[in-house]
Amino acid sequence: MQLLHEHYQLRVAEPSDIPEIIQLFAQAFRFKLNAFNIDSTNLNQCRQLEAIWNSLTCKKNSQQFIVTDDGKIIATFCLVVKENNFISNPFIKTPFLNYWRFGIAHYIKQKIFFSLFDYTPNENEAYLAHIAVLSSYQGHGIAYAILEWITQYSKDILKKAYLSLYVDIHHKGALYLYKKNGFYIEKEESSRLTQSIFHIQHWYYMLKKLA
Repeated sequence: MQLLHEHYQLRVAEPSDIPEIIQLFAQAFRFKLNAFNIDSTNLNQCRQLEAIWNSLTCKKNSQQFIVTDDGKIIATFCLVVKENNFISNPFIKTPFLNYWRFGIAHYIKQKIFFSLFDYTPNENEAYLAHIAVLSSYQGHGIAYAILEWITQYSKDILKKAYLSLYVDIHHKGALYLYKKNGFYIEKEESSRLTQSIFHIQHWYYMLKKLA
């Protein structure tokens, strides 16, 4: 466990954190979840979300982190690399039955939803799949502190030359934060899937050089 931004603690996520992470994730991405008619307050759907989430976090090329305040999870983020670097990943694969036991339609919707965060980075980059901060803690510099920590971790531990991410071109707050932290727009991409579901078609692929 490490100190982040004064008294907040940062550590690798554990399986017991999944329910709390799901609630934070659902809050941060509620509009995207709603677009798929995924109700994270529905107990069965929430359990299914947890199962699918676990199937993603157990991959050896990704690692989920959390930030806590007095034991309460206030932020979460995920880093992905091309190779299977994270041998200390504590998650194990969820039994397949648990993916769809609460409804095949919900399972399909949730799988499509999580596929939007799926990207395999190049060998020289670490990919920030997502970052979410509890709404009551936003505006206190936590996201910026996380980005600074990720920068050093990706450079010193993962030995990467770049840090990458995707962001909606209309998300002005996120764009301001990333640019302030040293990211630049590498290219613009579009997706018919996100256009048809979210009415969001264009995304920026952003890079930060880890000099």
